[in-house]
Amino acid sequence: MNLRTNWLTFPLLIVLIHSGAVCAEDSFLEELRIRRQSESVGNEEVPAKFSDTMNGRNAARDDETPFRSDRTDAAAFASDRQFADTIAVEGLTEDSQAGHVISDEATPFAGFESSCAPDFDCYETPLIRYRTTCFQGTQAAYGIIPAASTGLGIETLDLCGTFAVPFGSMDHIISCTPFFRLDQLNAHASLDVPDALYEAGVKMFWKKVQNERLTTMVLFTPSVRSDFQSSEQAFKLFGMALLQCQIIPQKLSMTGGVIYTGRQDYPVLPAMGLYWTPSPLWKLDIQFPAPRLSRRLLKDGDHSETWGYLSGVLGGNTWAVKRAGGLDDQLTLRDLRLVLGVEYLLRENRGVFVETGLVFDRSMEYENTPGQIDFGDSILLRAGIQF
Repeated sequence: MNLRTNWLTFPLLIVLIHSGAVCAEDSFLEELRIRRQSESVGNEEVPAKFSDTMNGRNAARDDETPFRSDRTDAAAFASDRQFADTIAVEGLTEDSQAGHVISDEATPFAGFESSCAPDFDCYETPLIRYRTTCFQGTQAAYGIIPAASTGLGIETLDLCGTFAVPFGSMDHIISCTPFFRLDQLNAHASLDVPDALYEAGVKMFWKKVQNERLTTMVLFTPSVRSDFQSSEQAFKLFGMALLQCQIIPQKLSMTGGVIYTGRQDYPVLPAMGLYWTPSPLWKLDIQFPAPRLSRRLLKDGDHSETWGYLSGVLGGNTWAVKRAGGLDDQLTLRDLRLVLGVEYLLRENRGVFVETGLVFDRSMEYENTPGQIDFGDSILLRAGIQF
């Protein structure tokens, strides 16, 4: 399949249809966003089903969560964000690698709030982000980093679907996200890189609210990352364990933990940061290694919301490949990204997004070849849809 000819018009079509957001975020960073803040502080138990009949007001929305509920008062579910993609971090994949995924909390559901927090409009109609069924939706995203004079161009296609099951209440759930990713490379023959890189696997996410303050989250992703020509060390694991503490219910939470990326360059990374929602209009996610600032631009009752965001991304990943001479090796691509985007969110995990940004500090290296090859700066264009 030639992505250049068959998929080049895909982002343009999405822009014409809408502009907005999707959960299919593909970066190691984006997987981090599976940890939005858990707003559950009450004693009342939520029924173990996906119910959308309650009403309340808007809370901080978690964009990277497989299913979200932006409600925070006594009669509504509180929202969490990050499944990046999101359960949308794809072990730091080159776009997922960079990716939205994991942008855009890790607590897909929360419990009841006992009272309305200051600075929030308790009568604002919330946007129901989750569905009433086990199946929570399908996501597709396409991105391109032009080669130009940089020496390496990348076109990326991401596909995934999410299923979730609550255990007793919405404060204890597990979700499963099968996914497939294709990175098509445009490079000079002297670089000795494959024409395409693939990743296929499943993301398993578990979250449990321990008490009014603490929530535990675990993400486990077994996958195959290779050029489909080499099977040596193609099986990879990505894992993340997080502990979230509510400092100010509905407004400020702190997260800490550890990430195992399955990459050659950064095999283990700390995960830490703060998630602050000063008002329904602003969200500040100060977390390493994926900070993000979001501003709500428009809201149409409980029908839709439009958000703008600025985020930093650590892109890249490691794949098992076969070199031109037949040698099995490990190829690692890496970069840093500054991304500006807009996402249009609809009820029940539907929406679209478009984003652009600067890609810099780009490089590649092989495990069996000393040194690395650097590339010039480039731009990123990306779009996706969730349905």
